[in-house]
Amino acid sequence: MNTLVLIKLFGAVLSVTLGAGILARDHGLKANRLIAAFLFCNAWWALLEFWLYQEPDAVVATWILRWMALGWLPLGVLCMHASVTLSSMESHPVSRMIRPLYAAIGLMLPFSMTSDFVIASVEPGSIGWQGIFGVGMVPAYVLLAAPVIGTLACWRSIMVLPESGGQLQLSRIVFFGLASSLAAGTATAILLPLLGVAAIGITTTLVALVGLACAWTLRQYGYSLISPQAFAREILDTLKDGVVLVGEGDILRDANRAFLRMVGTSELSAVGRPISNWIVGFSDRELSSESPTFMEIQTRAGEVIPVVVSAPVDLRGAGRFVGQAFLLRDRREILALQRRIVGSARLAAVGDLAKSISRSINEPVEKARNELEALSIDWQEVANIAELAGREESCREAISEGFELIDECAEGVDRIFSIVREVGGFSSESGRDGFVEASLGEIVSRALRIAEVNAPPWLKLEASLDPNVRIECHPEEIERVVTNLLVNSIQALETGHPSVGHLVVGVAAFGDRALLHVEDDGGGITPDVLDRIFDPFFTTKPVGKGTGLGLAISYHIIKGHDGDIRVSSIPGQGTSVTVELPRAEGAQAPERSDGSSPDRPRPI
Repeated sequence: MNTLVLIKLFGAVLSVTLGAGILARDHGLKANRLIAAFLFCNAWWALLEFWLYQEPDAVVATWILRWMALGWLPLGVLCMHASVTLSSMESHPVSRMIRPLYAAIGLMLPFSMTSDFVIASVEPGSIGWQGIFGVGMVPAYVLLAAPVIGTLACWRSIMVLPESGGQLQLSRIVFFGLASSLAAGTATAILLPLLGVAAIGITTTLVALVGLACAWTLRQYGYSLISPQAFAREILDTLKDGVVLVGEGDILRDANRAFLRMVGTSELSAVGRPISNWIVGFSDRELSSESPTFMEIQTRAGEVIPVVVSAPVDLRGAGRFVGQAFLLRDRREILALQRRIVGSARLAAVGDLAKSISRSINEPVEKARNELEALSIDWQEVANIAELAGREESCREAISEGFELIDECAEGVDRIFSIVREVGGFSSESGRDGFVEASLGEIVSRALRIAEVNAPPWLKLEASLDPNVRIECHPEEIERVVTNLLVNSIQALETGHPSVGHLVVGVAAFGDRALLHVEDDGGGITPDVLDRIFDPFFTTKPVGKGTGLGLAISYHIIKGHDGDIRVSSIPGQGTSVTVELPRAEGAQAPERSDGSSPDRPRPI
């Protein structure tokens, strides 16, 4: 009897230790909490069995047996819930039973613990007290056994397993351990007592041993049960770069939060899956390269994220190979910076080019423009002569075509002037010595008057311009930027939703920064175009409608004023542009007594 009592105590202590160890490793995982709850329930059952074998009073023994239900009754549904959660198959039909089972157990437990519904009384046996079952034992047993049987029956369909390795071995231990525990518990706790045969309850001990075998398997394949690395995991989760542990068969063993954010999935949905689900060609890279490699991550939303994958770091645990750790660095910001650097280099090259050729181009083009004006006068004389000679009707078509050709040539020359002037904007490096203090609201008002000339009559314009927002700038350059933004928005409205459109313009201040906001509900900009809008000579407008220099020059001017320009757009819904500039010194409004600023931007 003493040996039996010690076995029960051992099972209780082992279950508590395993449950605490799992929570210590990572209590944030839902699956870990469910497994720990399963082990704690088993520990409660084993602890009451330990007490039962030492209790001489039949009344107390009856209450002990009744309160055991708090330990054994939830085991089945906890087993099912943990299995479904671990497999990331919470949409599986078997998972639909979980909520009703929890509800049924919640209704059953009060009757089991406080009445003779399940345990009517006890009687002495050869090896301790034996329970006398009430009518409620049948539904109580069904609540315990049905989830376990359902989980075992669907094991292959809800568990995604590799062909070999620690995960498969662990799965086998759990499967056969659950099956044997259910069979042993049914035999020793129900069938044999009903037949009048004294039996020793070994279910709690079996469950504890299954947990110990799982812990040993995890330890052999590189995971520590009571994890002193929990703090290190918290540090990994604070990194902006992704960190992954890839095991046998290229299976993702672990990942930090940065990687999970990249791919747009949860840890339960990622761990245990092939890493190639997100990084195509990862296996070939792993086998062929020992240096950082540029690759791409395919996110759940279909986005492609460029990353640089570090050289692998082999990890070993308990003398065995665990897997390889990789650092994945998001290259989107780096690529964006590279594009900006390339754009700046292009601007500088264009500026240098403009300095050397602008005069050479302007002189012959200006001469051509003057000659065209003279030709237009001469052609008008030809028309007059034809009219005096009575040949007006016969020459009308030729004269009209001549005027059209002259106008088209003049328009082309004017366009050359415009291009040269815009290109020359890159070479005009304005020093801050030439800056003057001006009202941003007044500059925007002047730009609005210019842009409204080309605005369609159906355009609805909403302007909120704070005249007290002052900046140090070259007013003509900032006006040029604002005019360009407004014209782009008006043209987007014409191509997006003809006859319907809203244009919102606002000027406000926040702290030491002046803000200009231009928003339209036009056709918007697609992501592939949005990345290139500041590139020189890039345009989506038809030939003759744009040079592709407007936004590039605007970006160049704003950066020259120590400002920033940001563009966001949703295709089919519109585009929003925000320009941020430093306010003039001494222009910052003092904070009010409540800590707010009177210049805080108001909704537009």
